[in-house]
Amino acid sequence: MAFFLVSLFSLFLFLSSSATACDRCLHQSKASFFSKASSLSAGACDYAELALSLSAGNLAAAVPSIFKDGASCGACFQIRCKDPKVCSKSGTRVVVTDLNRDNKTDFVLSSRAFQSLAVKGKAQYLLKLGILDIEYKRYNANQFNQKI
Repeated sequence: MAFFLVSLFSLFLFLSSSATACDRCLHQSKASFFSKASSLSAGACDYAELALSLSAGNLAAAVPSIFKDGASCGACFQIRCKDPKVCSKSGTRVVVTDLNRDNKTDFVLSSRAFQSLAVKGKAQYLLKLGILDIEYKRYNANQFNQKI
């Protein structure tokens, strides 16, 4: 009986730890934006001007749990806002170039990336909102056809 309980407990720990550690799972959060992409290019990853050429300037700063002490520098994320009235279904792809120390959002996007979340004609509306409910997942930058 003790062996069964230990095995069951071990299985529970394994399942709960793998669920929270899922790197490719869809996550729910919030995102905001910087008005100048240069703020993100001069960020913690130290990409400088090179950052502006990454992902067509669709850059992001990520919270410490995503940034992982710089291990996520250059990581790619697919981000989509959740309001179908103003947000496109496809969302946008961003590259992490900085650390986000703000505890209100998981990502701070370049204004270009933030506006690209909108359906046609609603980009300025999104900017006025300032913070959006999003869903995101990490993706392999070599797999261009991968979608949320």
